[in-house]
Amino acid sequence: MIKVQLLHPDARVPTVNYAGSDLGFDLYAIEDVVLEPGVPVRVRTGIAVEGPEGCGFILGDRSSMAAKGVTYAGGRIDAGYRGEILVCLVNVNQPKYSLRTVRDAQGALTHAELQHTDASVAIRKGDKIAQMSPFQSMTHLEITAVEELTESSRGAQGFGSSGK
Repeated sequence: MIKVQLLHPDARVPTVNYAGSDLGFDLYAIEDVVLEPGVPVRVRTGIAVEGPEGCGFILGDRSSMAAKGVTYAGGRIDAGYRGEILVCLVNVNQPKYSLRTVRDAQGALTHAELQHTDASVAIRKGDKIAQMSPFQSMTHLEITAVEELTESSRGAQGFGSSGK
């Protein structure tokens, strides 16, 4: 069981549309926020959570937010944390710039104007902003330094080694 404490009157309990199939519970914003490009913003959810013994949570992107150019900036909810869940979002969109020249009636250049598109993204109170997935803590495992690791078929092959 996951216990949820509502810390704000506008807070909503996390939801899931396809229990047992979806990988995470949707989290909701309790405030309106404008995400300017490249600026991390902590968006309030108004909830605190408690999972089963030793269970924390990993927060992640929602595909609908990623499609708008908004991504989750990372972090974990440790099993013992009982404070409000804040979701750090970053708008990765970039404004498009263009230069417009202005000419007088005779066609002579009078000046140029720099124009740009607004790349900010608005989050509204009640919007689904991220997903929260339960994660069993394994940090109780002992760590031992060794001279070498056992062989595996993959070995040390990384970054792109499995093909495109």
